[in-house]
Amino acid sequence: MTNLRLNILRYLRAFFIPDSSLHSRQKWILGLINLAAVVIFWVSSSFLVNAIVEDDSYRKPFFITYINTSCFCFYIIPYLKLERLSVKEFIQKLKDDYNRPKTIAGNDEERMLRYGSQCGSQTDLTEEESNVLHIIDSNPEAKSDNEMEIGSYETVKLSLQFLILWFSANLVTNASLSYTSVASQTILSSTSSFFTLIIGYLVAIEKINQNKVVGILLSFTGVLLVTKIDTQEDNPNTNMPTLLVLWGNILALSGALIYGIYTILLKHKISIPNSKKEKNLNTHLFFGFVGIFCFVFLWPVLILLHIFEVETFELPPTRDITTMMIVNAAITFISDFCWCNAVLLTSPLTVTVGLSMTIPLAMIGDWVIKGMNVNIWYIFGAGVVTAGFLIINKDEEDDFVIDE
Repeated sequence: MTNLRLNILRYLRAFFIPDSSLHSRQKWILGLINLAAVVIFWVSSSFLVNAIVEDDSYRKPFFITYINTSCFCFYIIPYLKLERLSVKEFIQKLKDDYNRPKTIAGNDEERMLRYGSQCGSQTDLTEEESNVLHIIDSNPEAKSDNEMEIGSYETVKLSLQFLILWFSANLVTNASLSYTSVASQTILSSTSSFFTLIIGYLVAIEKINQNKVVGILLSFTGVLLVTKIDTQEDNPNTNMPTLLVLWGNILALSGALIYGIYTILLKHKISIPNSKKEKNLNTHLFFGFVGIFCFVFLWPVLILLHIFEVETFELPPTRDITTMMIVNAAITFISDFCWCNAVLLTSPLTVTVGLSMTIPLAMIGDWVIKGMNVNIWYIFGAGVVTAGFLIINKDEEDDFVIDE
């Protein structure tokens, strides 16, 4: 019983603070726990956004996305607490990290000049010495613990690169909920597994085999079934014109494409070339600066959208909408942190296909909360997508544990 309690406490601690001592199977389980949390939170968030924007009571997808993403800046607080840094000390740490490559390069050059003066020239190195130097330089397993950590400056730079993709994916997803149901948006977003596999294969992050191809094809077939049903003229679950429903579906698919790109980008940035090992990314610092950059750089877009009357700026008109926006921001704050942990602890493809598990939850929500009609082919399509996830997850888990 004591060991069980200790293991549970260890998992809870690792949920917030990465634990490098976890072995591959434990990391995978922890990643799936994070993924389960993401599934629940994302469906809840989708229903809240749908309730806000669907009936034109407050159709402001850019402003909602801006508020949600800007809230990530609060992740800086636990980062500074855990690292025991003041703001001034953190700024100095950023400067040191920025200057470190220059310092290392200068020291290497000085050592080469000193060694050259002693040995005559670099060509005086014996063949054996050259081979040893080459092996040490190119062996990824020889990296020190410090080199396995992504520095604060590199993390901040990655946050800036990541922001536009992250914000765009969330923006088009929130916008799609104005024109299509939560279940349809969720099912269409699951096509990101297809984009993740293809892009991941192109950058050598993912491996393609027969099982994964079958899983992806199953998921895609299910998506086609749902789209076909969703855009029928006699669809009893929507009173919107077919073209608007189709536009909502296109927005959801666009979000899936962007999601696949930024998921692979994140995994690619932490991967060590020619090695199965990965660098450690501080998710508090990473998300903290995603929020800061969003707050600082994207507010002018709000003004431009208002000037050109694309999205006029106004505060929430009622207390209920304000409350829903605050709750949605809190859900996004927690769920996206869990998503990042899930990607780092498992694989991009597993997380992407795993989010297909939002489908049954979203369908149940649409039927229970919104009173939509049950369609047997809709259920069949969702089941096909879920089967695709189960196949891919099993294959990815086996690859992950063997590689570790």
